[in-house]
Amino acid sequence: MLAKGALRRAMPLLAGRRGMAAAADVSEMGEITAKLATTLPDAFKPIAAEGPIIAAEIKAVYAAQPELMKAVEAKIAEADKPGVRATVAAAKAPNACKYTEEGTLVHSMMQQVAVAERRMEALAELEYTLTASDKEGLVKAYAAKAAEMGESDLKFSISDTPDKIKLGA
Repeated sequence: MLAKGALRRAMPLLAGRRGMAAAADVSEMGEITAKLATTLPDAFKPIAAEGPIIAAEIKAVYAAQPELMKAVEAKIAEADKPGVRATVAAAKAPNACKYTEEGTLVHSMMQQVAVAERRMEALAELEYTLTASDKEGLVKAYAAKAAEMGESDLKFSISDTPDKIKLGA
């Protein structure tokens, strides 16, 4: 089943990109992370080693679901529109806020985190229509998880699976 697992792994990467995530960018991401894996400390190598794997999954999603990926890119573009956005439900006292110094690594990181969160929020309501093969994959995954948990008597069928799922679910 391509959709759920690959999309879940891909969304944070797509949401974290500075520009629009296109299929060409995905190949570049995979190459960059493969190069990084050789130079990073041992503790970080497994993280960077996942890059080419995730890039391949994203390319597969682009190939299998071009309309969905166009919708994802449109949502990301909408979330990136310039403007002032409320980041909290109610105003806070300025002395209760934590600030970072502009130009520091922490400030840059927090800006990127804010962009990624805004994009993930925009993608949360996007729905994906499951194909018959996606449903079969879900049924197999449900059965495997049930067996792993010792619940071998549980039976799943395609009729038990939803027709649509939300990406943010």
